[in-house]
Amino acid sequence: MGRIHNADNGIETADFMIRVPIRMIQLTERDGKAYPLAFDWEDDAGDTLRVEIERVRAVVSLAEQKSGTVGDRYECEIEGRTEYLYYGLLQPRKWFRLKPVSREEYNAYYRLPGEKRG
Repeated sequence: MGRIHNADNGIETADFMIRVPIRMIQLTERDGKAYPLAFDWEDDAGDTLRVEIERVRAVVSLAEQKSGTVGDRYECEIEGRTEYLYYGLLQPRKWFRLKPVSREEYNAYYRLPGEKRG
């Protein structure tokens, strides 16, 4: 997802974020639209937490060029905060969440074939 800057919208972001697949509980409508309800997240201590999604505010289609991901970004309200969850459209379809990491972790995660380490 690259270097993300805080756009003074009240959402805290880190400089470097990577995608982390998550196990999602979702509602799927007959027309194929998916709505996230809750997901499992592993915290820094290694414990799995069930995170409830209070509300989905918006869904936006997007393409992330560095990793080639195409999908939908869900703007969600979680514990009173705005957070983004992503649902890839390419098979296999996966839900993921962004996790703040160091520059080194980011470079290792998004290194493309033939790309030199920075």
